[in-house]
Amino acid sequence: GCRAGERCGVVNGIRGCQPISYSRCSATGDPHYVSFDGTRFDFQGTCVYQLVGVCSKDPALEPFQVLVQNNFRGSTVVSYTKIVEIKVYNVSIVISKDKPNQIMVNGLLTLLPVYLDGIQVSIYKSGLNAVVKTSFNLMVSFDWNSAVFVTLPSTYAGSVCGLCGNFNSNPRDDLTMKNGQLTPNPTDFGRSWLVEEIPGCVHSCTGVCTVCDTTQKQQYGSNTFCGLLRDPNGPFRNCHAIVDPSGYFEDCVYDVCLYKGKRDMLCQAITAYMSVCQDSGAKVEAWRAKQSCDVKCPANSHYEVCSTGCPATCYSLSSPFACSAPCREGCTCNDGFILSGTLCVPFSQCGCLYNGTYYKVGDILPSMACQEECKCTQFNKVQCQAFSCGPNERCEVVDGIQKCQPVGTGVCSASGDPHYKSFDGLLYDFQGTCTYTLAKACGLEGMRLVPFEVQVENEKWWPQLPNRKVSVSKLVALEVYGYVLILQKNMLGVMVNGVFSNLPLNLNNSAVVVYNDGSNYVMQTNFSLVVTYDLVYHVTVTVPGNYRTKTCGLCGNFNGDKTDDFRFPNGTLTKDINTFGTAWKVAIPGVMCDNGCSGNTCPDCLPGLKAIFENPSYCGILKVPNGPFSACYNKLDPTPYFNDCVYDLCASDGNRKVVCDTSSAYVYNCQRAGIRIDSWRTPYFCPMSCPPNSHYEICAYTCSMACAGVSDITSCPTMCSEGCTCNPGFVFNGQGCVLPDQCSCYENGHTYKPGEVVYEDECTRRCMCDTTKGLLCETYTCPSGTKCTVQNGVKACFHTGTCWASGDPHYHTFDGYNYDFQGTCTYTISATCGNLTGLVPFSIKERNDNRGSSLVSYIRDVEVSVYSFNITMGNYQYGRIMNLPVYLTDKLSVSQVGNMAVLQTDFGLYVSYDWFWQLVVQLPSSYYNSVCGLCGNFNGNRSDDIRDPAGNMLSSVVNWAKSWRVEDPDNLFCWDTCKTECPTCDNNLVRLYQAEAYCGALTNSVNGLFQQCHGTVDPQVYMNNCVYDVCVNKGDKTTLCQALASYSDMCRREGIVIKGWREKSGCPMNCQPHSHYDPCASPCSLSCPFPERQPTCTGTCIEACVCDDGYVLSAGQCMPAASCGCSYQGCYYKPLERFWLEGCQQQCECDPTFRTVVCWNAACGPGEQCSVQDGTRACRPISYATCTAAGDPHYLTFDGYHFDFQGTCMYQLVGLCSKESRLTSFNVTVQNDNRANRAVAFTKVVTVELSSITVTLSKDYPYKILVNGQAVCLPFYNDKKLMVFRSGQTAVLETDFGLRLTFDWNSVVHITLPSTYQNAVCGLCGNYNGNASDDRTMRSGALAPGEVQLGSSWQVGIASGCSSECTGPSCKVCSSSQREAYRAPQYCGFIMDPAGPFKACHAYVNPMSYMQDCMFDACQYQGYYVAVCDAIAAYVSACQSMGVTIQPWRNSSFCPMTCPVNSHYELCPTGCPATCARLPAPARCGVLCREGCQCNDGHLLSGDVCVPVAQCGCTYGERYYKKGDIFYTQANCQEQCQCGDNGAVSCQASQCRLGEACQLAKGVQGCHPTGFAKCIASGDPHYISFDGRWFDFQGTCIYILAKVCNDSQGLTPFTVQEDNVKFGNGKVAVTRGVTIQVYGYTVSIKQGMRWVDEDLLNLPFSLNGGRIIVNQEGLNIVVQTDFGLQVLYDTTYYVVVTVPSTYQGNMCGLCGNYNGNGLDDFRLPTGQQVSDVDTFGKSWAAGQPETLCGGCGGQCPMCSQDKRVQYSQPNSCGIISTANGPFSDCHAKVGPQPYFQHCVFDVCALNGDNTTLCKSIQAYAIACQNAGVQIQPWRTNTFCSITCPINSHYELCANTCGTSCASLTMPNTCSNQCFEGCQCDSGFVSNGNSCVSMNSCGCIYEGQYLKVGQYVVNKVCSDRCGCQPSGIAVCEAISCANGKVCSTQDGVRGCYVKEGICRVRQGGLVTSFDGMEGTLDLDGAYDLSFLCDRNSAQWFRIAVGIHNQNGILGISAVFVFCLDTTIVISSRQTSVSG
Repeated sequence: GCRAGERCGVVNGIRGCQPISYSRCSATGDPHYVSFDGTRFDFQGTCVYQLVGVCSKDPALEPFQVLVQNNFRGSTVVSYTKIVEIKVYNVSIVISKDKPNQIMVNGLLTLLPVYLDGIQVSIYKSGLNAVVKTSFNLMVSFDWNSAVFVTLPSTYAGSVCGLCGNFNSNPRDDLTMKNGQLTPNPTDFGRSWLVEEIPGCVHSCTGVCTVCDTTQKQQYGSNTFCGLLRDPNGPFRNCHAIVDPSGYFEDCVYDVCLYKGKRDMLCQAITAYMSVCQDSGAKVEAWRAKQSCDVKCPANSHYEVCSTGCPATCYSLSSPFACSAPCREGCTCNDGFILSGTLCVPFSQCGCLYNGTYYKVGDILPSMACQEECKCTQFNKVQCQAFSCGPNERCEVVDGIQKCQPVGTGVCSASGDPHYKSFDGLLYDFQGTCTYTLAKACGLEGMRLVPFEVQVENEKWWPQLPNRKVSVSKLVALEVYGYVLILQKNMLGVMVNGVFSNLPLNLNNSAVVVYNDGSNYVMQTNFSLVVTYDLVYHVTVTVPGNYRTKTCGLCGNFNGDKTDDFRFPNGTLTKDINTFGTAWKVAIPGVMCDNGCSGNTCPDCLPGLKAIFENPSYCGILKVPNGPFSACYNKLDPTPYFNDCVYDLCASDGNRKVVCDTSSAYVYNCQRAGIRIDSWRTPYFCPMSCPPNSHYEICAYTCSMACAGVSDITSCPTMCSEGCTCNPGFVFNGQGCVLPDQCSCYENGHTYKPGEVVYEDECTRRCMCDTTKGLLCETYTCPSGTKCTVQNGVKACFHTGTCWASGDPHYHTFDGYNYDFQGTCTYTISATCGNLTGLVPFSIKERNDNRGSSLVSYIRDVEVSVYSFNITMGNYQYGRIMNLPVYLTDKLSVSQVGNMAVLQTDFGLYVSYDWFWQLVVQLPSSYYNSVCGLCGNFNGNRSDDIRDPAGNMLSSVVNWAKSWRVEDPDNLFCWDTCKTECPTCDNNLVRLYQAEAYCGALTNSVNGLFQQCHGTVDPQVYMNNCVYDVCVNKGDKTTLCQALASYSDMCRREGIVIKGWREKSGCPMNCQPHSHYDPCASPCSLSCPFPERQPTCTGTCIEACVCDDGYVLSAGQCMPAASCGCSYQGCYYKPLERFWLEGCQQQCECDPTFRTVVCWNAACGPGEQCSVQDGTRACRPISYATCTAAGDPHYLTFDGYHFDFQGTCMYQLVGLCSKESRLTSFNVTVQNDNRANRAVAFTKVVTVELSSITVTLSKDYPYKILVNGQAVCLPFYNDKKLMVFRSGQTAVLETDFGLRLTFDWNSVVHITLPSTYQNAVCGLCGNYNGNASDDRTMRSGALAPGEVQLGSSWQVGIASGCSSECTGPSCKVCSSSQREAYRAPQYCGFIMDPAGPFKACHAYVNPMSYMQDCMFDACQYQGYYVAVCDAIAAYVSACQSMGVTIQPWRNSSFCPMTCPVNSHYELCPTGCPATCARLPAPARCGVLCREGCQCNDGHLLSGDVCVPVAQCGCTYGERYYKKGDIFYTQANCQEQCQCGDNGAVSCQASQCRLGEACQLAKGVQGCHPTGFAKCIASGDPHYISFDGRWFDFQGTCIYILAKVCNDSQGLTPFTVQEDNVKFGNGKVAVTRGVTIQVYGYTVSIKQGMRWVDEDLLNLPFSLNGGRIIVNQEGLNIVVQTDFGLQVLYDTTYYVVVTVPSTYQGNMCGLCGNYNGNGLDDFRLPTGQQVSDVDTFGKSWAAGQPETLCGGCGGQCPMCSQDKRVQYSQPNSCGIISTANGPFSDCHAKVGPQPYFQHCVFDVCALNGDNTTLCKSIQAYAIACQNAGVQIQPWRTNTFCSITCPINSHYELCANTCGTSCASLTMPNTCSNQCFEGCQCDSGFVSNGNSCVSMNSCGCIYEGQYLKVGQYVVNKVCSDRCGCQPSGIAVCEAISCANGKVCSTQDGVRGCYVKEGICRVRQGGLVTSFDGMEGTLDLDGAYDLSFLCDRNSAQWFRIAVGIHNQNGILGISAVFVFCLDTTIVISSRQTSVSG
């Protein structure tokens, strides 16, 4: 009878026992399981499990087993069914996702249908599924994707087990584990049915198991998604009653939610319900089109929603036998076609049925032991022939195919240098840098082997190291099956026949597969050829064993004999490696390369160095016995790797990266051999930097957590590899780790990134990867004007739209519309608009600003938003802020190309900005009519470009631009048109600038510079723009050059190179240090972080500054290649540069040793927050505190403690005193000085010491700074660590750790510190701990009893004459009552005025302390306006620093501010004024407005002065130099550079001249004198020449004392003359005056009178920008020049001329030739040497006959012996040389003997004259003090006493220079010596020639000191400026009236009645009124002049009597006749009318 579950019945005409019922078990989706008894559960295991199998021992039941293997697809949370295996009748049937439309039967791959064991098993395709059906009614179907269904007859009820349950109609016990126990946990249940583990498999979800929230459930439960399943009116409505959709609906929502709406997941879920419905016989309506779930059917077929479940096939030409399957959706062959395996073919193309198996036409049939080869041909014919496997082959089944398989493999490798290992194991090195055949199939004639060729291209390795002739592989190419596949260094993908493809890639149904495996890229063929490349270092080629003896190339012939591997292509054997390697060179036209080293040119390793590198800390790690690689030693000998490592390490000068790369290669090959390697990397030894969203693992199964489609293209490696694996929550997309919803599209063997657009079939089809819908394709036609080509690896329709903005700026849209617009706001230049299907959205904004003129604007910065990144390129940010290059994913990069920042994307967007004034945007034609903004809409129609964001046409460019304005909180104060009236250009100027010498050069078509480009790029618009810009900038050459460069650049973009235009136009390009100009440079320059990579690029060459040999670009600078930094996540970091990762949870540093970024866990400290500013992420403080030293100085600490301290030494203001390692060390010191009042001191010098740099700000260097002692123009930037710039009248210094210091170069210093430094600092500013009471803490830690002790404790250095406390009568300070007088409103009370200009600030900055300080200072300086104004300005500074708006407070009578030329005062100008310097200023100004002098319109700050834009200087080596500046770039002064036109620096080799040495002096690094020589003229006068020769010469003319002669070295010329006159009794002469001619000025000093070019000036004064300085120092007037000349004159008796050693051998005059030889000093102007002093002396008379200018000759005075003895006594001249006298300390420094002898001579000649004695002794005193010697008092009340003017007194060491009115405001120009003289009394200062109270001081005007009420007139009498009581010089325009001329009278220049002067001088020399000169020959009377009209009332007559005396004509008398009066003047008397 029938068994349980059966009943008797008739089926297909046969009576028998039939099942009563059937039940279905399913696993669908992710997978969701439904047991036979209806239990639903989810289980995510990815191993092999029993789905169902017979567990009963009933012999009547046919045993079977169904197994499933699942895998992850795009998520580690869920898995899907991948493989189904049915074991029945001793047959294994495998249906796998990897083998679609085929099955494996007993390991053999077979086409469907298949019928086994007499039709006991039928296997066929039904719809989209493979169906396996047995004779006992088991039916298994699988869709080759994820849905498996098992149907069993009731016969098996209660007899089965597995994931499908026990089929006992009781769902409650379905989760019974294999051990019989019941569990509620599906994971435990599933794990129990494990059959087999596979590498990397797990039993549950990994990471966070996602749960769908309510909102998502509602979204994905809608009819748009899964709701379709249960829609009562939907396509499944007829199925609802048969199959409940609820469970399927819930599964669908879960799956779709997990994948965030991905369309393919939705389609799978709906398909599962569809399959069940159709199996149940329900009718389902069409549904796929509405859900975008279209089925892609093969050729000759179409989709049907209800096609036959048993389609006809070539197997039987009809449906399968006894098939009763219901209809199923699927692909149905078109009429006339039938299913042949997987394809629909015409009936005539049906294949063969052979031994019960069907084969397609052309298939090779398997045969027993491969002894015959049978092939299926048409008409069911099988043709067979005898066959046998070839050598090294054996017959076996691999991957389901039985054929002759190769035995063994051969492996060849090239690594490092490169070191080669042939297939036969031969090791050798070959350093060629060409392209070579590495391995090639040779001699294949008559063989069934596939031809192939592997080529490698090598490049120089470590090119930055000298004499390194080694190379490394940079490219690997495989040619096979008609494909050329290329793997290239640092290219993350593969090129196939020139087109770039993402990985993985599967070509021609797995004929070639390319994928990523750990750190290697792998190319694998279906005949087992494998090529790997790590893109850096290591290449391997693995060939199957059947290629033995069939290979050639550098890898050898694979014949097992390594001795014959060196064979040429013709088979000839050689022993020479270089010859062998060269023979396999692949010739590539135009490529220059060499064939490597040989002999002594190959690198050798010194034994000592080799021993170091063999150490375990280097290459020795590879061979450590118990090291991390020891498990592999027996399998893979490490010795070759070790030897190669040592060799390469030597070649790279110890670069540790070699160790890492070699070790990595060894690890990879060990893992390929199946060896488990222990972890060997550490954070400090070879750390591996992983891409975003991944981390390093020593044994990573990357592919095990891959996107769903990855396994469709390539099989996952079965072995793990060292590398980067995805973080939890991320999946592998084939190359990197992404979120599951960002997986790529995997279609037709290719990988497409999300959003990627590709063009196929010659661009007739455009496809885009949609992350939810998959690859969407549409028919496409290339736009007009474009062509389908391949460019840079991309196939597309190429035509580029170009938009640009340049100059002021001028704009040119994509469609060619040209316009000008001067707005200074932020605007959208271009952005995507409208329908963006398939396009990547982007936007480009620009921010404009004024630059020296408010009339026009320029591009300040450019911001590009694309791919969720915002990239800002700011002006002057050369290579910064984020260092270039930057690779932000493989879609987006920013690099430096020439002098431009270039942003490029994978979709063709190109943005270039020259960091200054030109922006270029290029777009591919795919964006045609899809963009908007100021670049237009790119639709080919320029007439409709002016559209607003709404699409409306506008009539005005200004309104159009306004509509595209972007709100920018950092740019609020801007305007959309010209600030005033827009500039126009005068027609005459237009014509001027249209000339060829200017902009006309662009359009000149006759032999023009740019003529060759005219046909391609219309020059007219460029010429028009050029004329406008040059005109607005007043002919500026830089502007002209930029305009010409813009046109040249556009021509280059079109492929036309204009050569030589810069030279012919005088437009040199300014190249920075270590670079040079190249007119045709590669657009791809060598750069960090990969300096060894020679970029390959196409395109026209560019003109650029190219790094010198051995240097590469590093963040915009040319640096030694060995100093490159690191690449991390696409960004470049300089060595030791630190940065924070997102959220500031980790801090990283670029380790220069490994060129690898090392990161560690870190966090922001207390009081800090993580933020991004100016492009840098960092922990930043949330609060700050400020310490101030202002006025005299008054100190206010961080914690608010106020005190005064007047010390004049050097003191620590604030410095780091904590040992907290995270704080940056710094120290700030101050040096104070007295200013005309010893009772108080002011801050003079502020020094900031950082780790590697010291910055000094000094009153002596206004508006400059000293950097490590060297004077530097502002602004100054030191990378990102420090910047110093000028803001108003203040220097602002800011550091990267939050320190801000300001100093006004006068007296006020502010230091602001972040809260991170709380309680970590010390000094005069206190400890910053919030407690003011302990701020009196001294360095010792004790509290100071007083302010003097507090200040003294922080002394860190001394200055000349300094002290910490003033003592003496001059140190009195004002009493409280005295200070009260200055509380008045006209003084300091102004600060407190509640209705005054500072009222708004009172609530923010307490004014009381500022007012008290003001009163103190004002009182000490007797109300001097400078003291009052400076004190008020200190309060103003504090208010503006707080952001408080104050009202105007200065006016013409109260504290007016004097501004330099080309500038004016503003109360609230920008805190960051525009400068000439092209330096990387912050993107946004972080300083609030500060009152000060602002450059006039059209001018920019050039260092410390405002200049017209055309006079701007140069930026070189991150420093700014003024135009004309000469400087040295090297510490040895071997290169001298000069800043010239167009901002270009020209340099040349140089060396210091004789008498010079390269050193730092007065802040200038350069060639400076090594010494000085002095020439002295004193007394009689007595002379001491430069070379020390003594002589006396008593001539009384004007003589050339010293003059530059015979100069051939470019010395500054000068002449010093002295005017000698008779003195006393006429027996001696003294110097009456001294004249210095230098720099075009004539400075004359005559007994207290200071004349400059006939103008009488007060002391002190400076000329020519400070190159000449004249001071009063003691009793002397001192003239100094910037090149070292100094002339000291005591105005009566003593002259010293000091010249630098530079002038050795180049002097002449009475002082000699300065050649070190005093014996030849007596030389005439002709050069003739004489011995007679008179002849010598008179030859140097200036402008007078020598006959009149001789000395005393033989009549020179003589001194008797007794007189000599008398005047040699200590009470006379002997005081000079007395051993214990007041000058004894000077004797060793200045020899007293000549001075003693001169004294005796002069005193004797004048008969003991006391005045002469004192002057002679004074001469020696001056000489001693000038030499820096401190002498003792020598004057007494009775001996040589000095009577000083009123309000002054005598001091032996007087500071007359530093106590003048001018010294209160001018920089210190005094020498370092003190001289005796008259010192102003306390409270008084020098007013030029008297001592006055300070409130009487005058003004400083253009380097001159003016007394109050004094006026000066300029050289042409067009301006008259007078000093006002307010301290400001007010100027007015003047002009001379008719009859008056501009001249000087009595030293005062002005408009005077024109005068004529006629002169008669000794010797008969006559000069007429008009300047004619002549000589009278005879004595007698001569008429000099008379009025011709004798009847005039003003008649006069003047005559002169001439007589001859001793042969010389002289004047005997002068006769003046006026009407009735006669005046006679003779030497004896004067008579009037008798």
